[in-house]
Amino acid sequence: MNNGILHVWDINNEKIIQSTATDSQICSLLWLPKTSELITGQGLPGNQMKIWKYPMLTNSSELHGKYFSHKGRVLHIALSSDQSSLFSVAADGTACLWKCLECEES
Repeated sequence: MNNGILHVWDINNEKIIQSTATDSQICSLLWLPKTSELITGQGLPGNQMKIWKYPMLTNSSELHGKYFSHKGRVLHIALSSDQSSLFSVAADGTACLWKCLECEES
């Protein structure tokens, strides 16, 4: 599907329970169990990764480096076994390693 809509399905009842527009194609998806968030790897126009708070699917942030970001579609995202790092690979042939930081809520 290339409509740029992120859907969360109840697979038992075959119904969409939440949807949101991402403003670009979704090329990859990853669940973050510690924070109950989803990460989408996206294509044009931004070629970025976005973090979505679950269950409301509000866009809480975008991942991009201070000096670097992907120039092509983010095709794959993986989470390390200790959930401290993300690894992303894009169509431009680049791979990035991202450190996961936990934020304390006040």
